Amino acid sequence: MTQSIVVQVGQCGNQIGCRFWDLALKEHASVNKNGIYDESIGSFFRNVDSRHEDPANIPLGKGKGKIKSLKARAVLVDMEEGVVSEMMKGPLGEVFDCRQLLTDVSGSGNNWATGHKMYGTQYREEICEVVRRAAEFCDCLQCFFILHSMGGGE
Repeated sequence: MTQSIVVQVGQCGNQIGCRFWDLALKEHASVNKNGIYDESIGSFFRNVDSRHEDPANIPLGKGKGKIKSLKARAVLVDMEEGVVSEMMKGPLGEVFDCRQLLTDVSGSGNNWATGHKMYGTQYREEICEVVRRAAEFCDCLQCFFILHSMGGGE
């Protein structure tokens, strides 16, 4: 079974990502009526036991295990916390692992150079660490999806 990690960057990337996760859950729910954690949902979601402070992965096994609590294989990055905060307060908030979020308060003011030079150098190590952590939860990492705008600050 292969897994993919979605890296959502900036306001646009996070808004598109929010819609992506909503559709992914709806699509899987329409096909998998029994709530079984199988390979198709395991590509984008981790099945975790959320009773622990650091939720442990529940292995796929033979693809017959029940879904306990899904966590998206996602990294959310935005230097203005508004969009990510709204996502976490919304209906999809439980799907994201709060340790996979990286936000700041001030934002880049839709200025690519500010996002690249100022925040890029300031947060490079943290971003790499969060992505590394997401990759470590994968058995067979296949790819990364990067969602971002083609212009703007981040």
